[in-house]
Amino acid sequence: MSLSQTSVALAAIVFSLTACGGGGIKSEPSESLTLAQQIDMLEKTGQLPLLDRSKDLRGPDADNNGIRDDIDAWITAQPITDPQKKAAQQMARVQQAKILVDLSDKSALQMLGDQSMRAVSCLVDVFKPDVQKGSDFRGHLEAMMANTKERAKQYLAYNRAVSGSSGRLPKGNTCEP
Repeated sequence: MSLSQTSVALAAIVFSLTACGGGGIKSEPSESLTLAQQIDMLEKTGQLPLLDRSKDLRGPDADNNGIRDDIDAWITAQPITDPQKKAAQQMARVQQAKILVDLSDKSALQMLGDQSMRAVSCLVDVFKPDVQKGSDFRGHLEAMMANTKERAKQYLAYNRAVSGSSGRLPKGNTCEP
């Protein structure tokens, strides 16, 4: 991925975090700053979450719950209900697994696809009647999870590996206990 592609990817992340009022961003950064400077400024002011930028795909997960610590902290800080936070954590675990899965293991990819469908369904259900808010929340998580070049490349590789696959929308309560 070239520097310009990386800048476009970062711009997409910033856009997805700011679209639809997400993240509570209150002001536009100065247009004279580079994208990296704008992101740095937004993180320092708390308008964007401070995300782990290590080259490690996994990132830090001190409590070993399958969610990067920075993502876990962001979810915890959101002004949403406890069931919505649990659903967001379920979705975050799936997103993390997508970055870490062995792309040659067809069985693992199928199982992860099923888990993803359950997590998406759960997230939408707990945000009812505002299902768009649940969908937007999923988009924010997806963008934040792929916040480095290495993670974005791996997430794209995952999507290529499952391209053309199909599954069934789960029925009933799909939220994890």
